[in-house]
Amino acid sequence: MGEKRSYKKSIRLLELERLLELRPRSTAELAEQLGISQRTIQRDLDDLRKLHGSVQVDAQGRYYLVTQAQHSPYSLLLNYTIFRFFYHQAPTHHQYFLDELHRHIKQLPEHIRGLVARDLEAYRRRNLPSDRVLEMVLRAWQERRVLQVGYRDLQGRRSQRKLEVWFLELNRWNLALYALARMPGSRHPGPSVYKLARMSNPVLLDERYSIPESFDPNQLLSGAWGVTLAHRKVQVVLRFAPEVIPRLREGDLPEAVEWHPLEDGRAEAVYEVNAGPDGYPFELLGWVLSWGSLVEVVAPEDLRVRWLGEIRTLAVRWGEALRLRELSPLTLSH
Repeated sequence: MGEKRSYKKSIRLLELERLLELRPRSTAELAEQLGISQRTIQRDLDDLRKLHGSVQVDAQGRYYLVTQAQHSPYSLLLNYTIFRFFYHQAPTHHQYFLDELHRHIKQLPEHIRGLVARDLEAYRRRNLPSDRVLEMVLRAWQERRVLQVGYRDLQGRRSQRKLEVWFLELNRWNLALYALARMPGSRHPGPSVYKLARMSNPVLLDERYSIPESFDPNQLLSGAWGVTLAHRKVQVVLRFAPEVIPRLREGDLPEAVEWHPLEDGRAEAVYEVNAGPDGYPFELLGWVLSWGSLVEVVAPEDLRVRWLGEIRTLAVRWGEALRLRELSPLTLSH
């Protein structure tokens, strides 16, 4: 019985240490979070102080644990961005990620650590399903074992596939994860792109595979607006209004291969874009439409036709909506 109590107390002290590493807390708050009395918390704090001379009390009577944070600006950038990425994207709720987020927060300066600690607590409370697909894809890649999954394509068709995972990529626009993977026995020597969100029922097989030394994911993804591979490329010419040109040249958007200033202040940007098997740069259209009236598609012609079609559809749809608003009883009463 004594050994069981000692074990439970050891676990409780570890949890208490974890809480105090993040931000100052009162004994009442600690008691509520750990589900014990404030008197027990006070005894635990005394024991923790014997183990850690760095347990301190702030001006409000709250306890905290002094940690040796890394104060390099670049370590701050790395640890902070890793935390914010997983906080917003949360691809899985696995305890491993919670522990890793805690570790990265510990590296932040105290005043920043206190600001983000509540976000970590909110992350812990999220009711996210355990993502077995992500875990199995990572294991398959790590161990170079063939992964069998159910896969749903863009048309909603489902099939079972065996995949050799060669690389994982994040889509720059929505941060969704994609696997660059090859089906064993395929006539095509290189990988194709598979979105993890479309996978289900993963099974790790005993079959092994090797990744060719010649495989270069950067070469395949160069020119990708999302994750389309560079099996085909097309030149896209876009004409931008003067007011957005400085934004386009700040360096955090895909680089144009050419810029051509025009006499009226506008500029034409030429992009080398990865295209689908039919040669159509389908990933680009949504980004172009997001600029609204500030951009014009000049070439290629099929992209320009599709862009104009979307504009006309919007004009018809919202023109009709505006007409109905103008004819509404509320409008007529005025």
